[in-house]
Amino acid sequence: MRKHIALLFILFTASGLFAQNPEIASIPDDSFYEQTLKQRFPVFGLFKETYFITGIPTNTTSVDKHNADIRFQVSLALRIARAGNVDVLGTYTENGVWNVYDTSSPLVENTFNPGLCVYWFADPQWDFLFGVSHQSNGYIYNDSRSVNTVYAEAIYSPVDQLILGGKMWYGYYEHIPGLPHYFKKRGFGQVWATYRALDNRLNITALVNPSNSFKNYNLEFNLSYRLSEKGTFLPSIFAQYRQGYCETLLNFYKYEAHFRVGFSLELKHGYNSSIH
Repeated sequence: MRKHIALLFILFTASGLFAQNPEIASIPDDSFYEQTLKQRFPVFGLFKETYFITGIPTNTTSVDKHNADIRFQVSLALRIARAGNVDVLGTYTENGVWNVYDTSSPLVENTFNPGLCVYWFADPQWDFLFGVSHQSNGYIYNDSRSVNTVYAEAIYSPVDQLILGGKMWYGYYEHIPGLPHYFKKRGFGQVWATYRALDNRLNITALVNPSNSFKNYNLEFNLSYRLSEKGTFLPSIFAQYRQGYCETLLNFYKYEAHFRVGFSLELKHGYNSSIH
C-alpha cells in the first residue's frame, strides 16, 4: 500500500513539473497527439466524397441522350462534441442521378441521408466509426424508398500511402410487394482500399460490396487527382466506374454499370476520401 502511495506521489509531482516547464512538456512532432491534432475532423467539413460527374452506361450497346447522365453527391458533417479522441458528428449526404441530356432534363432520383456518427481516433493507424443513418428518396406511394441503418466501420492505415477499410451495417427497409428485398442486393457490409501517391494528390480506391448471398458483388472504383494543395477544400479531377445494384434507391433491383468523370472536393487531410 505504501509503495502505491509513493508511486502516485511521484507521478503527481512529475506531472506538475511537466506543466511548469514548457520545454519538458512539449510533445514531439511524431507523437500521437500531434498526428491526431492535424487529422481531427474540423468543426464543419466534408464527410464522404463530394463530386459532380457525368458519363455513360457500359452495360449497353446503345448510348444516347436517354441513358447518358450526371451523378452528384454532397456530403457534409458538423462536429457536435469532442471528448478526448472521440468526435461526435452530425452528418448529411445527398446524392442523385440526373438525366440532364434527355428531353426536359428529368431528375431520376435525389436521396437524402441524415445521420449521427461517433468517430473514434483510436491511434495513428486505427480509426473507428459507429453511427445511425436514414436514407430516403422523398417519393410517395409505390416509388417511395427509405432505409434506416446502424453501422460500424474500421479504418486502418499501415503506411501513409495505404488505407484499408471495412464496414458492416444492419438495417430496416419497408418492403414493397413485387420487388426483391433491398438488403438482398445491398448486403450487410463492404471492404475497400485506397492507395495514395504523388504526395497524396493521387487517390485510387477500390470498393467491394457483396450481396447477402455472396452471389453478386457491387463494385466501385474511384480515382481522384488534386489540382491544388492550397486551402481547406481542395478541387480534384474525379473519375468513377461502378457496376452492380443499388445505383439508386428507386431502381435498386436493376443491374447497372457506368463510367463517369468530373470534379470533386476533398478536405485537405482527406478524411472524406477515407469514409464509405
